[in-house]
Amino acid sequence: MKKMRYMKLPGYARREKWVLLGVFFLVCVMSFGRRVSAEEIQTSGINGDGPVWYIALGDSIPNGYYGAEETEVTCYPILIAGDLHKISSREIWMSRYTKNGLTTKKLNSTVLDEPEVQQMLSQAELITLTIGSNDLMNEFKKVSREILNNQTRFYTADEALAALQEGIAENPLLLMNVASAIGGWDYSSFEEQWVLAMETIASCRKEDAQMAVTTIYNPMEGRELPGTLNAVIESVISGMNEIMWKHAEEYGYQVVDLFNSGIEELTQSDGLHPNQDGQDMIRMLMENELDLSVFQSKESDEEVLKMQRELEEAAQKKAQEAERKRQQERRKRLLAGVGIGAGVCLVLVGIILLVRRHRRKKAGVADEQKFM
Repeated sequence: MKKMRYMKLPGYARREKWVLLGVFFLVCVMSFGRRVSAEEIQTSGINGDGPVWYIALGDSIPNGYYGAEETEVTCYPILIAGDLHKISSREIWMSRYTKNGLTTKKLNSTVLDEPEVQQMLSQAELITLTIGSNDLMNEFKKVSREILNNQTRFYTADEALAALQEGIAENPLLLMNVASAIGGWDYSSFEEQWVLAMETIASCRKEDAQMAVTTIYNPMEGRELPGTLNAVIESVISGMNEIMWKHAEEYGYQVVDLFNSGIEELTQSDGLHPNQDGQDMIRMLMENELDLSVFQSKESDEEVLKMQRELEEAAQKKAQEAERKRQQERRKRLLAGVGIGAGVCLVLVGIILLVRRHRRKKAGVADEQKFM
């Protein structure tokens, strides 16, 4: 196993041996779709002395995806499970129903419709969900194929982006076509699938179970996209996130805002998936929105307060660092723009001077001919 990277912060599950061993034994259910019988659920002990049941749902982010050339990451659900054990001194029984490439529609049709998943949801004290990015990525790939009239199947957003950039270089007018197509995406289909997922979870969920969902951040933030296209993508993401916020009170879940978190600076080389620092940030933001005090043991009051302070300070620090990086990038782009603008102005001035000199010369020749 490759060595895992952790932020060295007190009170967190880190690379120390007890985490690697403890989480392995304490997180009893960590596979996709682990079967649990009704009898096991009923006798598992739902009081404060029994295990904490935690269900993580979603795509490649909570699945802990890392690229072939990347350092292995520990996903935020496992980090949260480690923190839960620390503050509660209870076993953490966790199931991750997560899959790379999962869309909201697939979440409904292949995960939430399974009786065993619904059974697990009925026991869960904590539910987390990260979904939606692949809905956007699939739309981006579809639009790229249609605009470019390209029958090639793009397996990744990188492939679609490379083909799109090449096409725009040959025909700049394609940019407006792509921006128009993506900007005209039908939000109603995403909202329909989102509400269906919330309805299913709500029908299974215990009344006192906590649930947190993450918003979508811009996976194209670090790409060299034309400003117009990037603005359209951000607008679409904001519309999707607005749907999540819109139904939060109705279905009783907490919204964890990744869009304004600066997590784009904490991604792997693909610019899409969080690196270990990114997974840590999601964990911190998630725990800031959840009420972890309901899980704490009497002996852990001081430790919980300490952890919460550390979470808040670390999250603020990372957000500030990310904002500084964004400001630096903006300044670089501004300076580059000013430089280009100045260059263009100099060229224009040069052309004007040449034109004037040519006119004066031409006028002088005409005068000479006139007096001859």
